[in-house]
Amino acid sequence: MVKIGWLQSNIGIQGGAELSCGALVEHAPDWAEVVYCPANKRPPKDIEAFVIQNSTTYGSRWIEELCTRPVIRQVRDPWYAGDAILRRWILSNAAAVVFSSPVQVEAFGYEHDRPVHILAPPVNLAPFREAALPAEERSGAVFVGRVDVYKGAPAAVDWALRTGERLLMIGDVMMGFGALPPYIQIAGRVPYKRMPEVLGHSEKLVFFPEWPEAFGRAVVEAWAAGCELLLRGKIGAQWWIENAPERLGFESAIAEFWDVVRGVL
Repeated sequence: MVKIGWLQSNIGIQGGAELSCGALVEHAPDWAEVVYCPANKRPPKDIEAFVIQNSTTYGSRWIEELCTRPVIRQVRDPWYAGDAILRRWILSNAAAVVFSSPVQVEAFGYEHDRPVHILAPPVNLAPFREAALPAEERSGAVFVGRVDVYKGAPAAVDWALRTGERLLMIGDVMMGFGALPPYIQIAGRVPYKRMPEVLGHSEKLVFFPEWPEAFGRAVVEAWAAGCELLLRGKIGAQWWIENAPERLGFESAIAEFWDVVRGVL
């Protein structure tokens, strides 16, 4: 059994990155024991490698620990936030850097020469395919994601105002829009177990992110649920759908990630 130190900040939001991380930990192979390493504690001495996910709460003092073992960094966003010194150390010393799409690699803003692996995040699409209704039984459009500028919420609202189409907005609400007509509904957070039904009943998904979206879990879920995809911007999930849909598998994505870890070891 190999002990893998897992560094992941808890930001209080259960988004696509957090769901993917949870799946990787829950379905870790038999040879790996995942040990969560909080930002404010020293890790156990018998850790044999570190996997770093979103790490905004980890400071540069962690370099002292990280420099003694192989490090795999999975980048799930533009990596604007967090300790700049720690980021530069990781990008200069990591054994592997994992990205979620070629779109993300192309848009990544920091120079580095580390080995790169491009892996689709694990998403169980079966419930979404099962919930898909025939086209004549669907209605309305849906926006799924953090309701903020970066995820394109203002552009989605403007689309609904321009077209007059009904829009349901789902996600943590980080901004306001003033008074909106009744056909635009901001529902806030919805339990993830309800999302197959929501997308299976929706006619369209509207997603216009302002920054390059590394993946965009809701896009592949809506695709599996049979929604028409109204997309604009750089979206990693769109690349997978158009170029390698066969790699959008739950078990295969988990296996590919842990193969990278084993390869580093």
